[in-house]
Amino acid sequence: MTPNILDLRQERCPMALLLAKRHSVKLEVGQSLSIYVSDHSSMKDIVSFLSKQAYVVAIDACSSYHHLLVTKKELQSDA
Repeated sequence: MTPNILDLRQERCPMALLLAKRHSVKLEVGQSLSIYVSDHSSMKDIVSFLSKQAYVVAIDACSSYHHLLVTKKELQSDA
């Protein structure tokens, strides 16, 4: 299985957020996507958006960028 990696270290918002959205919607439940981003405000926007959706986001701060591990979770039904 090919790893899902999205390198956004050269991108800034709004393009970084748009690309993160496009790639994350392709995930199946349980699949993960590694996103690398160097712009702090882009990282905050991506984390904020994905956390409000059906994703769990783990953040690992590196020296010059952030690594976001995005995992699609199962939607909770209100039934």
